[in-house]
Amino acid sequence: MKKSIVKLFFISFLMCFSVQSLLSAQLQVVKPTEDIKSLFDKGLYQEVVEQYAAQPRSLSADNLAYVAEAYFYLDDLINASRYIDLSVQKSAKCARAYYVKGLVQNANGSADDAKGSFEKAIAISPDFADAYVGLGDVFVAKEDTDKALENYKKATSFNPPSEKAFYMIGVIYASRDDLSDALNVFYTAKDKIEKDKELLVTVLYNIARIEYDFGRYTKAAEAYEELVGYLPDDYYSYEKLVQCYVKLGEYNRADAYKTKLYNAYKEGQLASTTISDNFCIDQFKVDPFDVYAYERYEESSSQPFVKNIFYVMNDSGEVDSSIFVEYTPSLDNQSGGEYKVSKIKGVTRYIYGRTFPKGVEYTSLRSYIEDVISGKEVPVSSN
Repeated sequence: MKKSIVKLFFISFLMCFSVQSLLSAQLQVVKPTEDIKSLFDKGLYQEVVEQYAAQPRSLSADNLAYVAEAYFYLDDLINASRYIDLSVQKSAKCARAYYVKGLVQNANGSADDAKGSFEKAIAISPDFADAYVGLGDVFVAKEDTDKALENYKKATSFNPPSEKAFYMIGVIYASRDDLSDALNVFYTAKDKIEKDKELLVTVLYNIARIEYDFGRYTKAAEAYEELVGYLPDDYYSYEKLVQCYVKLGEYNRADAYKTKLYNAYKEGQLASTTISDNFCIDQFKVDPFDVYAYERYEESSSQPFVKNIFYVMNDSGEVDSSIFVEYTPSLDNQSGGEYKVSKIKGVTRYIYGRTFPKGVEYTSLRSYIEDVISGKEVPVSSN
């Protein structure tokens, strides 16, 4: 079964400690405090490691589990495994220890071992929502989405519920092409998520994408705008906002987001992206073709250049033809140039007679392109 599982990204940092510091640590068990939990809940995983990793013998099983989980989120599975073994050794009744052990085992590809660890955590603490999420993740790895869904739903029934569980329920519905239910769950997840901002961003992305695919461009734009509020350098979302407002006919708002992309281009922020030369401004259909409209950043007024490209796709997802809108400067380079339209199909280039002024509105240009694709407009020459 094809799955659409979105993996959260974590920063990588390897934290080493000396054997000498381990041997010199205090021998007594420190009663768990809110300090390490507070750091962990804020996502300050490096601080957890720096402040607590050097004194494992003085930590409780719970706090050792927090250190192990911090290493896990720092993508250091070796130290995560080391500390979680210490936690389990210190107490066989620590639910968090078995939960984190399951996380490490699942990440290492040992799904069956992870399943046993999560089940031990649940046996110790039956209302441990995250342990049910971990068990759900195991069943996802085993491609048993029915059991995964059962565990994720259970994780939402506790107080407080698991934030991730709502999201994963939506992911499973989406993987089954049940996009309406997926969208409803993603909206619920959006309302429930308070701590995990990375997860919230992922949920917003899924809401925006599905709303756009449903043709509900106002709601899609709302989600994308909330998304860029968290990620102001998410230029792909600016591209989607341009598309949303073009669809809605709100060209001033589309232009505002175009300006952000143009500025990012001038500042070199797009060099390593797939929108480094152009970006998609519209998608529409001219039966039987799907058409994708792109705008290039180039703005030269003294040299000819291609400003817009319309890719005409057939039912097989292949390019049937490409239509170019090319700017040609005036002879004196002062009175303003014009746009000319050409089409390439196979090895033949077709030239069309109508020209457009430099400030042509997109609606006029698109209408003409539609006529070119449908054959209402015929070329004046070819080569």
